[in-house]
Order: sequence, then C-alpha cells, then structure tokens
Amino acid sequence: MTTLKGELAGFQHLHDLKTLLSAAGPCLSVYMPLSTASAAGMNPKENGLRWEQGIRTLKERAEQFGPAGRELVDSVSNWDAIAPDQTGKPGPSAAIAVFRSADLFQIVLLDEEVAARAVLGPRFYIRPLLPELAKARRFYLLALSQKNVRLLRCTTRSSEEVSFPADVKADFESWMNQAKPDHTAVNNAMAAAAQGGSGPNALAPKGADREAKNEYLSHFFKQIDRGVNQVLKGRAAPLVLCGVEYELPIYREVNHYPHLLPIDVRGAANGLKSGEMHSRALAALQAAYAAKVDEALAEWNHRAGGGASNRLKDVVTAAHDGRVVTLLVSDSQEQTGTFNEATHQVKGRATGSTEDEDLVNDAVVQTILHAGDVLVAPHAKMPNGNALAAIFRYS
Repeated sequence: MTTLKGELAGFQHLHDLKTLLSAAGPCLSVYMPLSTASAAGMNPKENGLRWEQGIRTLKERAEQFGPAGRELVDSVSNWDAIAPDQTGKPGPSAAIAVFRSADLFQIVLLDEEVAARAVLGPRFYIRPLLPELAKARRFYLLALSQKNVRLLRCTTRSSEEVSFPADVKADFESWMNQAKPDHTAVNNAMAAAAQGGSGPNALAPKGADREAKNEYLSHFFKQIDRGVNQVLKGRAAPLVLCGVEYELPIYREVNHYPHLLPIDVRGAANGLKSGEMHSRALAALQAAYAAKVDEALAEWNHRAGGGASNRLKDVVTAAHDGRVVTLLVSDSQEQTGTFNEATHQVKGRATGSTEDEDLVNDAVVQTILHAGDVLVAPHAKMPNGNALAAIFRYS
C-alpha cells in the first residue's frame, strides 16, 4: 500500500466529493465526535482513547478483506498522526471524519457533531456528511441600512465584512450628495425635500412621500446591487438579505444576483445584537433548505409511478445508470445489501460478504458522481416510510 500522509480537506458541497467517491475499494471511513478541554481546543487524551475504541471495532471486518483490509486499519490506528491542527479556525470542530483507501488519505473537520462510526466497505461511507454538505456551508449576508450597507462573507460559525468596490456608496447620504438619479419621481422627491426640509430624512416613507421615497431607495439599492454582483461574480453561494420590512422588497426588485435566498432576515441590521443577525441568517438558510425538500417531495408525488420511484432496486439501479436527477434520503434509515456491477442486480439484504454496504449510501455516491442532487429529509416525510426516493431524468 502507498504510504500517504493524511491531508486536511475543506469540502463545501457534496459535489466536492467526486474525487473521494471515485476511489477504488476497499474504503475505510471513520467518524468521531471530538471532545474539547475548553473552548480553545481539543482534549488530546480523551480523543485518543475514543479513536482507539473506534478502530478496534474494525478488526473483525478488516479480516474479511485480508491483507488490504488490515493495512488500511493499521494505517489510521495512531491518533497522534491523525489529530489535525486547528490553528486559525474560529472555534473547535465538533467532529472528525477520516477517509482512507490504497491511494487516498483525507481528513475532514465537521462543524456539527456526528455519531461515532467506523465502516470498511467497497465505497466510502459519506451519509454522516450529508447534513452539512447538502446545505450551504458558506453564504453572504447583505445588511441593508441607510447609514451603512454591509456585505458579510459567512460560514456556519463565522462572518467577516467584505469591502464594496470603491465607486459604490454604502450610506444613503453620501450617495445622495453625489448621485443624480434619472427617475422623475426621485427628482420630484428631492424638490419636495428642498421645500419642506433638508437631507434625505425629509423624504420619510409616510403619506404621499412613500412612493417617492421608494423610488429614491430603489436608485440607491441599484448601485449596491451592482457592487454585490461585482464582488460575487462567478460565485454560487446564497445571499441572505437583512433589513427592515419596507426596504426588503425594494431591494429584491433591483437585485440581479441569481442566488438571492427567498427568505429574509427582518430587522434593523445595525440594531441587532452581536451574532444575532448571523444566527437569524442561519435559520433562514435552514428554512429555505426545508422548503427545497418539501418542493422535491411534492414533485416526487406528482411523478411517482413513471418518472419517480421509492423502490430500492429501481432507485439503486437508476443511480448507477446516471438517471437520478434528485435523490431524497432518510435522515436515519439504512438498507444493507449488495449491488452487482456486472449483472446490475440488487439484493436488499445482508449477505455476510465484503460487498455488503448501505445501499442508501451507494445510491448517494452514484447520484453525486453522475451530477445529481441529494437532499436529506426527515424520515417521517419519506414516501411510504422508505429509506430513499428518486426523481429520474428519464424513465
């Protein structure tokens, strides 16, 4: 076996796993929640003991794979060689995943805790990664404010402000002093302000001035939208809006960024407590993901019987054939069995051989390799309580 040093991998999306999933078996996957001595770092001693216990569970399974299996297990037995350096991370990771095959050795740090598990089989076991990678791990947050519009680059655990291009004005008054909006309503609003008051605050959104004020904000937000698109050009990360209720639809009307989240964070961005805006943005992302799952389930119900199925044999075979465009998987249920590549036969039961694996995981692997989408659904929502359901590209 090739001597490899474990490399820290920063997966952000399920499709980042293609190289990992293309590895030839046998494949070893080990998951372990990490114990921390404090908020500052990991507890090496306790994690070392946990790791030894997890590796010990693989000994019997490794014997089924002969020398190759034993070498894989031995290559990851030393926790000190596995333990990653978390220097520079915003906080300690909740769990670790290690993937080892003859030609691959990758380590992944997880933000969410997972159950301890060690799996040796024909493919890598990636289902514990799904809750994190099926959702957006990186996103942008646009905090609307007439005093200071901010664009934040976020992960599930951190955020940092990103500068707009130099010609974009982030505050309303500075833009007012230099801009010459070409809309008649804006010019009329400015004239009204000169007669009845001074500065942009004279155009408060009340009574007859509301429509003029909205036009005024629309022009201000257009140049913000231009700046956002320059910064995010070529990116596919979701953009979450935060702002007061009347400003949000005005921005949405001028938005050109294709990945604007349909759910907003409502509230004065500059008035939210530290971390609260980020927390609400994460809740919006979660709600948007749940809505995406519900939409997929509705489409499955509409196409069931022709262009969709929840029968294990149909779904696994279609996944290997590249016919699955959307795969819905249970957040808890497994189905042990085998898939014979040569005959395309599916056996939905354990055989006691080295080919036994979770067929739901197998369907996930093949769907990703064939550029399909994978969504994790609460088991209670799965059609007929099955472990998986698929929508096909073609029947």
